[in-house]
Amino acid sequence: MYKALFSAARTVVAVIVAWWLIVILARVPAYLLPAPDAIASRFLFLAGNADLGQHIRVTLGEVVIGFLIGGILGVALGWGFVRLPRVGRLLSPLILLLQTAPKIAIAPLLLLWLGIDMGPKVTLIAIVTFFPVMAGAMAGFSSVETSYRDLAILLKLSPWQRFRRVELPFSLPPIFAGLRIGSTQAVTAAVVGELMGATYGLGYLLSLGQENGDASVVIVAILLLSTMGWAFHELIRMIERRALRWHVSQRSLEAAL
Repeated sequence: MYKALFSAARTVVAVIVAWWLIVILARVPAYLLPAPDAIASRFLFLAGNADLGQHIRVTLGEVVIGFLIGGILGVALGWGFVRLPRVGRLLSPLILLLQTAPKIAIAPLLLLWLGIDMGPKVTLIAIVTFFPVMAGAMAGFSSVETSYRDLAILLKLSPWQRFRRVELPFSLPPIFAGLRIGSTQAVTAAVVGELMGATYGLGYLLSLGQENGDASVVIVAILLLSTMGWAFHELIRMIERRALRWHVSQRSLEAAL
C-alpha cells in the first residue's frame, strides 16, 4: 500500500509540474485550463461554501453500496450457474444483453422507475459491477480441480462446507480480478447516474460546473472522482493481497516487485 501511495504521489507531482509549465509557457486562458493553484483555490472554496464533503459522501455511499450488491450477486450467481448449468445457459443471454446495453441509455429508465434518489445510481453501479465479478466467479468455480472435489466428497463435507473450504478459496483469484475491474467501473456508473438526475454528488457537481462554464469546478470534480476510483481499486488490491498470501500469484508478484 505504501509503495502504491509513493508511486501515485510521484506521478501526481510530475503531472502538476507539467500542467503548470503548459499553462505558463503556452499561455493557456484560465477559462480553458486553470493553473493548479487556481484549482486548489476553487477546491477550498467549494469545501467551505458549497458542501463539497456532502457531495463526496453521497457519491462514495452510492459506489460502496452498489459495489457490494453487485459483487455479492456476482459471486452467488456465478456459483449457481456452475452448479446448475441449465439455469446458466437459460439466463446467460439475458445477462449478456443487459451488460452490452449502453449504461447511459439504461440510466434514464432507472430514473423513471426509481426516482432521483440513490436507488437508480446504486442499481446502475450494481449492474456494471455484477458482470465482471460473475464472469470471474464462474471461471473460478468451474476450474476447481477434480482432486479437491473428490476430497470434499471423501470427507463428507456439506454443500456449505464444500463452498467455504474448497470452492471459494480456489476461486478467489479470478473473483478478485472481477472485483478490481468492477471497482473502476463503479465510479463511472455513479457519475453517469448523477449526470442523468441528482441533487447531490460529484457527478451533479460536474454537471453544474459544465452548465456554468466553470472549468475549475469540472476539474475539481474529475480529480476527486479519479482519486476515489484509484483509492477504491487499491483497497480491493490490498484486501486481495491479504486474502491470497498463500496463492502462488501473490508470491510471484511480491518477488517481481
